[in-house]
Amino acid sequence: MEKFWKLCIIKAIKKQMDHKRVISNKIYWAVAVVVLAVAAYLYLGRGAVPSQETVKAAKRTITQEVSATGNVKPVESVDLAFETSGRVESVNVKVGDFVSAEQILASLGTTELNAQLDKADADLASQKTALGKAEVDLNNYYGNIINTVNTAYTGANNAISIKLDVLFLDDESNNPKLSFDSTNSQKKTDSENQRFVIKNMFNAWLLEINLIAASPSQTAPEQALYDSKTNLNGIYGFLNLLMDTAINAVSLPVSTLAAYKTSINDARSEIDSAAANVTTLIQNISSQKATIASKQAEIKSYEASVDNIKAQISKTFLRSPISGIVTQQDAKVGEIATANSVITSIISRGSYEIDSHIPEVDIARIKIGNAAKVTLDAYGNDVVFEAKVISIDPAETVIEGVATYLTKLHFVKPDSRIKPGMTANIDIVSASHDNALSLPQRAVQKQGSREFVMIYNALAKNTSSTEERSVTTGLRGSDGYVEILSGLSEGEGVVIPRLGK
Repeated sequence: MEKFWKLCIIKAIKKQMDHKRVISNKIYWAVAVVVLAVAAYLYLGRGAVPSQETVKAAKRTITQEVSATGNVKPVESVDLAFETSGRVESVNVKVGDFVSAEQILASLGTTELNAQLDKADADLASQKTALGKAEVDLNNYYGNIINTVNTAYTGANNAISIKLDVLFLDDESNNPKLSFDSTNSQKKTDSENQRFVIKNMFNAWLLEINLIAASPSQTAPEQALYDSKTNLNGIYGFLNLLMDTAINAVSLPVSTLAAYKTSINDARSEIDSAAANVTTLIQNISSQKATIASKQAEIKSYEASVDNIKAQISKTFLRSPISGIVTQQDAKVGEIATANSVITSIISRGSYEIDSHIPEVDIARIKIGNAAKVTLDAYGNDVVFEAKVISIDPAETVIEGVATYLTKLHFVKPDSRIKPGMTANIDIVSASHDNALSLPQRAVQKQGSREFVMIYNALAKNTSSTEERSVTTGLRGSDGYVEILSGLSEGEGVVIPRLGK
C-alpha cells in the first residue's frame, strides 16, 4: 500500500513538471500539496481501512471428529480341522467357493466305524427284544394276581369256615365260642377272639378283591397280593393257637380230639398251599422287575455305545459353521489328515468390520453407535464408505508405549469393493452441534486458563480500535472452527491475530 501511494505521488509530480511550461509554479505546488495530503490521509488514516484480518461470528454446524487408521477384517472367520485322524475320502470345495452353514467340506473314511455301528445297533436291538419279553412276562404275572388272590381267599375261607366249623359254636357270629373247654383258659379266650378277628379280616379281604378287579393300575393288585400274604400269615398264626388250645382240651374223647387236630392240620395245609402260591407270584414279580431294571440299564449302555460311534463318525465330516467364502483348502483325497491340523479356512462374505486401536487421549470422546466416514487406501480419498462404532474394548493394549483401546467399526452397507486386509482411514464423528455460534479457532486467544477475542470496532477513527473480550468456548470442530458459548453475539467482528504476533 505504501509503495503504491509513493508511486502515485511521483507520477503526479512528473506530470506537473512536464507541464511546467504551461502551468505556473504556483499552481504546480498547489497540486503537489493536494496529492501529498490525499496520499497521507489514505495511508495514515487506519480508522477507515483496517490493516488486520477480521471475521464475523456466525452460526454453523460444528462437527468434532477423531481420526484413526485400522485394518478391514471379516465379521466372522474360522479355521477348520478334523477332530480325528484318518484318510481323506472326499473334498467337496475349493478356494473361492461360497459355502453355507453346515455344508460338508471334506470327509474321512468310515468303513471300520460303520462296521462297529452295525454291531452296536444289532446288540442294542437284541437287548430291546429281551427287555420286551421281560415286560410281557411281568404283565402276565400281574395278570395272575387277581386269580391267585381269589384262590388264596377261597381256600383260606373254606379252611376256616368248613374245616374248623366243628370246633366252634356260632363261629360266624360276633361272639364265637369253642365247643370244648381247655385247661389253658387264656388260650381258649384268645382263640375265640381271634376267630372273630379272622371273620372281619375275610370281609375286608373280599372287599379289596372286588376293588382291584376294576382297577386299571398295577399298584392296587400288587398291594392286594402283599395283603393276601399278610392275611394268610395271620390265619396260620390263629391255627397254631387253636392247636395249642385243642391239645389242652378237657374231657374230650380221644377220637374227637384226634378229629379236631386233623381238621386243624387240614386247614394248615390249605393255608400253606395258598401262601406258597402267593409267595411264588410275589417272587416272580420281584425277580421280573429286577430283570427289567437290568435290561434297561444294559440298553442305556448299548445306546451310549451307539451314540459314541455315531459321534466318532460325525467327526469324520468337516462342516462349515458359517456361511462364507473358502480362503484355504489343503485337504487332498487319499492323504492322511492329522487331527486338529488346520486344512480349511472360511471368512464371512460381504460383511466386514474394522479393527482400530484408538489412543487414550481420544477414546473418551468416542461412544458405541458413533458414525464414521472411512476411506480405503486402495481407492483413495474420493471413495467414502459409511461405518459405525460397534464395540470398544475395556482393556488397554499398549502399542509403542502408548495405551490404546481396540475399537471395532462395522460397515453400514455391504460393498463388493471392500476386501479383508485393506488399510482404512477413519474419521469418527464424536460430537456435532447444529446452528452453533462459531469462529475460526485461531481467532480465540488464551492467557492461562482464560480465553478471549479482540473485537474490531469498524466505526472508530483511530488505528487501535479493538476491544478485548472474554469468551467461553465449546465444541472444537475438525474444520478449524470452535463453538462460542458465551461472550459474543452473531455478526460481531473479531480480529484474527497475525501469525508470529
